[in-house]
Amino acid sequence: MKADQEFFSEALSDSLSRGEAVLLRVRGVSMLPWLREGDRVRILPAAGRRLRRGDIALFWRAPNRPILHRVVRAFPGEGVCDCLGDSERGEPERVPISAAIGVVETSA
Repeated sequence: MKADQEFFSEALSDSLSRGEAVLLRVRGVSMLPWLREGDRVRILPAAGRRLRRGDIALFWRAPNRPILHRVVRAFPGEGVCDCLGDSERGEPERVPISAAIGVVETSA
């Protein structure tokens, strides 16, 4: 299982770093009700994008552990943003903007 997760993480990083969008299936319930377990989302590369409040960012929580959470505050001058799952309560997680590798595409 560990090798599969490492392969997935490398493929995800490689695709996004080449500027390719990727389709992912949501796992978990932290983004309810906006995203549900099994939903498919299109992830756009984060490179060159400015993260804003309301974006759903894909970032590395730990090596080989990507997570989708909503940006609740962005501090571009400090190079960080605060992210939290829509169904979670409590303090947001402070994340280096450089850890964000993708953003969920939303229809305008």
